[in-house]
Amino acid sequence: MENQSVLSKYKRQPKIYLTLPSGGKFYDQNPTEKSGSGELPIYSMTARDELAIKTPDALMSGEATVSVIKSCCPLIEDPWKMPALDLDAVLIAIRIATYGETLELEVPIRYMEGEEMKFVSETTQIDLRQILDNMQGKEWLTDFEYGDLKFTLRPLNYKETTEFFMATFENQRLASMMQDTKVDDAQKMKAFKEGFKKLSQMTMDMVCKHVVSIETPDGKETNPMAIKDFFNSTDKDTFVAVQDRIEQIKKMWTPPPTKFQVPQEYVDKGSEAIIEVPMVFDNSSFFVSK
Repeated sequence: MENQSVLSKYKRQPKIYLTLPSGGKFYDQNPTEKSGSGELPIYSMTARDELAIKTPDALMSGEATVSVIKSCCPLIEDPWKMPALDLDAVLIAIRIATYGETLELEVPIRYMEGEEMKFVSETTQIDLRQILDNMQGKEWLTDFEYGDLKFTLRPLNYKETTEFFMATFENQRLASMMQDTKVDDAQKMKAFKEGFKKLSQMTMDMVCKHVVSIETPDGKETNPMAIKDFFNSTDKDTFVAVQDRIEQIKKMWTPPPTKFQVPQEYVDKGSEAIIEVPMVFDNSSFFVSK
């Protein structure tokens, strides 16, 4: 083409192709249908992407993560609406495309030296490809029956999980006031009441947003306001049963922690022999070359 820049051939090309753990379900439009192969092309991050992912405010609000996904996985048109159960896989794929297949983790070790507690860090490497492979073959269990009721459940999208994260962060900020000696008792009591109320409402909202419909012998209810009203007025056991089911499903989708074998010299000094390191992908420390 006459107007094509001589730099065109130097632009990014897909580094890897990703099969979404969800299979493309729970999207407004299945992104895998646009790929032709059922896999999503993943590009490496640009310099602009790296700056975005290291901006604390944008990272906390989710804006940085959304920006990077749009850049590196363009077939996901609106990352805010993607099911959160695909998020870790997409971020791992972007990390692999940018920095390679291995990730170096710092493992904190506690041990005793005499009567004094000491701390040291050891490093371990994990294979991100293996973690991606372990995410495949799972299924979100949409239907759950409790008594005469049949609940249809869905995963939250990234926007919803980010909102809950921000609400949790705000609640932790209020809780920290209880430990502040400069805050008087009246302010502490106000913060406690406000935090307790927000926590209760947040728990209720999280369960309600997972519920698509509730079917009874007399018909099915899909109105979100009616479903929320139901949970506000039903017995505690029904709510807890649905909440436990959601937590059970989420646990199935949570990547298992990495197990690190502690050197014997520290075990002899009282350290645990095996330390489990949780896998966390949506943060700035994950997107660094070392």
